[in-house]
Amino acid sequence: MKRSFFSLSTLLAALASLASVAMALPSNGVPIVQAGTAVAVVVTPDRPNAVVRYAAEELVYHVAKATGAKLAVVTESSMPAGSQSRIFLGGTHAAHAAGIDVGQITPETFVLRTDGRDLYIAGRDGEGEPLDRDTAAGTLFGVYEWLERDAGARWVWPGELGTYVPKASTITAQPVDVSITPRFFQRYVRPGLGFTSGNPALGFTKKAAEEYARVQTIFLRRNRMGRSERMTYGHAFTDWWEKYGAAHPEWFQLVDGKRGPVRPGARYSMCVSDAGFQREIVRLWREKGGARDKSGRPSFINVVENDILGQCECDNCRAWDGPTPPDAMKYYAPNFKVYGSRFVSDRYARFASAVQQLAAAENPQAVTIGYVYFNYFQAPTSDVKLNENILLGFCPSAGWYPRTDDEHVWYKQQWKGWRDTGARLFFRPNYFLDGYSMPYIFAHQFADDFQHNARNGMVGTDFDALTGQWGTQGPNLYLLMRLHVTPDANPDSMLAEYYSAFGPAAAQVKAYFDYWESYTMDNRKLINDVFYDRVAIRWRTWAKAPHRVYPAECFLPADALLAQAAAAAVNEPQAAARVQFLRTGLEHAKLCAKVAALLTLADPEATAERGQKALLELLAFRRAHERDWFANLNHNAWVEDLSWKLANETKQPAEYYP
Repeated sequence: MKRSFFSLSTLLAALASLASVAMALPSNGVPIVQAGTAVAVVVTPDRPNAVVRYAAEELVYHVAKATGAKLAVVTESSMPAGSQSRIFLGGTHAAHAAGIDVGQITPETFVLRTDGRDLYIAGRDGEGEPLDRDTAAGTLFGVYEWLERDAGARWVWPGELGTYVPKASTITAQPVDVSITPRFFQRYVRPGLGFTSGNPALGFTKKAAEEYARVQTIFLRRNRMGRSERMTYGHAFTDWWEKYGAAHPEWFQLVDGKRGPVRPGARYSMCVSDAGFQREIVRLWREKGGARDKSGRPSFINVVENDILGQCECDNCRAWDGPTPPDAMKYYAPNFKVYGSRFVSDRYARFASAVQQLAAAENPQAVTIGYVYFNYFQAPTSDVKLNENILLGFCPSAGWYPRTDDEHVWYKQQWKGWRDTGARLFFRPNYFLDGYSMPYIFAHQFADDFQHNARNGMVGTDFDALTGQWGTQGPNLYLLMRLHVTPDANPDSMLAEYYSAFGPAAAQVKAYFDYWESYTMDNRKLINDVFYDRVAIRWRTWAKAPHRVYPAECFLPADALLAQAAAAAVNEPQAAARVQFLRTGLEHAKLCAKVAALLTLADPEATAERGQKALLELLAFRRAHERDWFANLNHNAWVEDLSWKLANETKQPAEYYP
C-alpha cells in the first residue's frame, strides 16, 4: 500500500484554509454583532411590504438596545459585497433560492433558518398595517421569535421601560431550521382602549391616551396578538325584535305564555329550536355571500345568543334540554342571576348544530360561532354530538379567581365536557376585568386554567379585556401574554423571565408579588363576601370596595418588600427604574383605596366634599405619572365613574381639572 506524507508547511497551510472556510461558514451560528460592532446587514426584498419594513425596524431597534450597534438595512439589489453575515427578511430571492417560498406558507407562519453566514427570517405577510391584528405578519413574528431566542428580548409592559433586552457586546444567531405557526388561530386580548367615563378628569389627558394606545398596540403585537381567520361574532339578535317581532313572534322567547321581551326595552333570548328562525339566520348568511364562498376557507355564521340567560319555555326548546346535573348550582352564589335558572346547555348545542347543518348543505365550509354562557355554560348532559365546524366561545358566567381547588377542577371539567362533544372551543372569559387598580394577583391559577384548555383542544382566545394595570398586576398580565406564545412552558419559568427584567432585584420583586398572590388566594372568602351583595360588581364597580379588600395595614409588608428591591437595584439604573414603576403602581393603589373609603356610593353618607382632598391628591398623582404607563387610567376612570360620589368638576377634561 502506498503511503502519502505531508510536510509541516503543507499541513499548516491546509489547517489555515480550513479555518478560513470555518469563518466563512460558521458552524456555531451566524455572527450579528461582535465586540460591540455590527457584522451583519439586514436585507429586504427590493420592494418590501409594510410588514417587512416594520420587521426590519424592530430588529434594528432591539439589537441596538442590547449592544449599541446599529445594523444597516439594505434592499437585495443594493446589498454590499463582503458582508460577513446577512439577515434576509421576507420573500427575498435568496430565501426562495434557499427553498423558502413565502407564497406557500400559511398565514402568520414563518421560517427561521441559518445557512452558512446567512440568517433567514421569512413568513407569510399581508399587505395591511403591520400593527393591525388582521394583517398576517409572519416575518414580523419571526423577528420577535429570533429576538427572544438569541437576544433574550422580553416585553414586560408597554413602552421603553418595559422593553427588556439584556446588555451584550456580542449577539450570534444560533443554528436553527424551524417553521413555526402560532398555536392558536386567534390570539386576542381586547385592548381596553375604548373605556370612557362621564368624569373624564379621572382618566388620561387626551394626548397621553393617544400615546398610551400607540405603545400598548406595539406591545400587543410584540406578543404576537393577531389572527389568521377574520370572523365577526357577538350578541347576534339584539335588534331582531324590532325587525321581526311583529311578523315572527315565534322566533323569540316564550316566558309566562308571552313571546318577546318581558317588558318594553328589556333584553330577550331567542326560541332557538324554531326552524324558521334557523332558516332566517342561514338566509342572511347566504345574502352576504356565504353560500357562494368557494375559497375553501371557513365561512362564519354568528349565532351568539343575546346577553341574557336562555329563557324560552316553549315545549320544543325544553324537549332539546338535557338532564340537569346534580352540581349545576353548587358554585353559584344564591343571589347570582344564574342560580335557580333552568339548565339549557343542550338546547344551545343543538341550535348551533342545526344552523351549521343547514348552511353546510350549501357550503361545506360553513362554521357557526356561538357562546357557552350563563345557564348554557355548563357542559351538555345528553350526549349531543357536534363537529369541528361548530366554534364555541367558552365564557364562564362566574368562576372569578381565586377559586377553591374543587371549584377550579369543576370549571375545567366544563371545558372538557364541551370539547368532548366534538366542537372546537376558544377561551372567551371576562376574568381580566377583575381587580380594579389593586395588586390582585392570581397568576398561577389562571395559568393552570389556560394550559388545561390548551391541552384540551383550545383553538383561539378572546379575553375581555385588558385593563392595563401594569404597575400592580404585572405577573397576571405577563402570563396572559406569554401563554399565547408558549402555552406549554412552565409558568414559573415564564415568571422568571418577568422578574429577570429587574436585574439584581429579581428575587425581591418575586417575593413582593408572591406576597400579593398569597394575599389574593388566602382572602377568597373576604373577596367573595365583599361582592356578595352586588352593591359592588367585580367587572364594573370595583372602586366601591377596594378599601374593604385592601385595608391600609395590608400594604405595609408590600412597602417593605419594594424598599428591599429598591436597595438591591440601586446600582443598576434600568432595574431601579423598573422597581420604581412598581412603587408607582402600589402608591396609586393606596391612593385609590383611600379615596374609595371616602367617596364610595356603597356608603349613603358619602359626599363629594368629604373626599375632595383625597381625590385631588389622587388626580395630581395621575397627572404626574400618566406617561409612566403604570395603568390605563381611562379604565380606572370607567370603574370609578359608577362607584364614587363625584362633583361636577370631574366632568371636565383631564387637561383642565385639577
